[in-house]
Amino acid sequence: MIGVVAVSHSARLGEAALELAMQMVPAGEVQVRVAAGAGADADGTPILGTDAVAVASAMDELASDCDGVLVLMDLGSAVMSAELALELRTSVVPVRLVPAPFVEGLLAAVVSASAGREMDAVAAEAMAALTSKTEQLGEYRASAVDDASTADGGGGAQGLTRTVRVRNPLGIHARPAALIVKASAGAEVTLRRLPDGPEASAASLTRLLVLGARQGDEIALTATGPSAADALDGVATLFDEGFGEGTSSSPHVP
Repeated sequence: MIGVVAVSHSARLGEAALELAMQMVPAGEVQVRVAAGAGADADGTPILGTDAVAVASAMDELASDCDGVLVLMDLGSAVMSAELALELRTSVVPVRLVPAPFVEGLLAAVVSASAGREMDAVAAEAMAALTSKTEQLGEYRASAVDDASTADGGGGAQGLTRTVRVRNPLGIHARPAALIVKASAGAEVTLRRLPDGPEASAASLTRLLVLGARQGDEIALTATGPSAADALDGVATLFDEGFGEGTSSSPHVP
């Protein structure tokens, strides 16, 4: 398991980002620590800043249960504190500092880590966390999506196939994407929005959001590997059940 440390100048920001990320995964499936703020003043008001000792302690706490630790930072001195924490820590598990967007990167890393991905995959997910947002704003290059799909096992791999329909009102947003990541673990699963939409690896929350799948869209599923049949059944069931959000035409999920 890969643990995650979130380093922020603001304790409130750190806890809020953690709350958002943890809504995407079942409790207890990923270990995350927040090292945020620089204590409080005499009146109890939180002080903005970062503390390298606190970051090192968070790394050490995760080391006993995790095979590696990924560290995300918001800006400025958070990076310097994380770098100093590498020297202050007493544990020896691999630690990687990732220059990913703080909120989106934390969410993507938590989902990927909860699915049992290795350090490289979790780090890549965090780094790609702005993909869906830049795509929505029209500033993302289509070639980058194609390259990412190929790297994640897309690009027309042969295997078991099935066509499903998006039934939940809000389509494939962050929470359904997180469920797909979890259900596909153990196999190589790709999704393609029909008839000629983009393709994405089911292992990548950020790529799944780029699909832009809305209620009523048809999705082609392809699965390969020893657990392909089980993974395909699991993902298809999620679509059939509306990802637990219902299948009515009126959005009701916040």
